[in-house]
Amino acid sequence: MKRLVLSIATVLLSFPNISGQTKAYFPGLTRISIDTTYNVYFGYDKTTSRFTNTPCHLLNKKDPLYCEFPDSMLETWSLVAKYKSKAFKDSLNIVYSQGMSADPGFVVATKGGRILDTFSCLEFYINSSGTIYTSGHVNSMYNRRRKFQIQVDTILEVQQPYYYVGMKGKSLKDITLFKDRVGNDIVAQVPKDNEIEILLAYGTKKDFEADNLFLVKTDFGIVGWLRLEGYEDQVLEDLYYKGD
Repeated sequence: MKRLVLSIATVLLSFPNISGQTKAYFPGLTRISIDTTYNVYFGYDKTTSRFTNTPCHLLNKKDPLYCEFPDSMLETWSLVAKYKSKAFKDSLNIVYSQGMSADPGFVVATKGGRILDTFSCLEFYINSSGTIYTSGHVNSMYNRRRKFQIQVDTILEVQQPYYYVGMKGKSLKDITLFKDRVGNDIVAQVPKDNEIEILLAYGTKKDFEADNLFLVKTDFGIVGWLRLEGYEDQVLEDLYYKGD
């Protein structure tokens, strides 16, 4: 009986969804749920970030982030944390908002209220060295995973050669895969209802813009570039522009 119980426990711990746990991408950070409506998480290092998660209308009225309540523009804003590192002179404010129309995201601003950058995402991680990681299918075509670095008074994205997509499903229509991102050389014609895998995106687009170049693998294993025509050109159920 004891062996059976141990075996069941081992199986449960092997599946994060069953045990209620999620993979710790950054085990050195504390990960907290801050919005159950959109499943938003914030991860931080306790040595450099002070978690507050205070709605803007509860802040000191002298705070640049303070807002009246109710306020149609800012009522969903919350000061999630204050970030301070020896590498930077002043502390930074990390703010979260559900957005005007279900567009969750974070904002990093200076102590004086100047916005350094905005991040459309569902997960936001910041470590002690000022490196930021974000993920989430928000104002984009897929769950875009990005990396940024705070540098003095600005935030720069660490450019990746491609963005990982890793999405599988049946094609919603006939598609053509090309040898290159430009040019007319065709490597495969894939009929509707065939299994495909979206491997990578040539991510030259910013938030609120749709990516249109994807590296795709057929069920046989042929790889080529898929070129979408725009927002409405949907070839996979989960590959679509989510946002305004």
